Amino acid sequence: MATDPIPSPVLSHEMVCEAETAVEALFVCTDEACGRRVVVGKGLPRLVVIDRGEFSVRHAGSLGGVVIDDVAAA
Repeated sequence: MATDPIPSPVLSHEMVCEAETAVEALFVCTDEACGRRVVVGKGLPRLVVIDRGEFSVRHAGSLGGVVIDDVAAA
């Protein structure tokens, strides 16, 4: 009789805004071992990854009305 494997928990890190201009914001992972850094466009939707960090970990953060959550890369 087969049993369903228990799914492993999804690891996640928090991103905080370290700098911003009127058109974009720099988000940095709070986990120092990770090092993920991204720039998010405020008016036009765009995401530029500066440092990939731990790519397999979910990263989430926000700045007012801007929310980074469940970003998928192809």
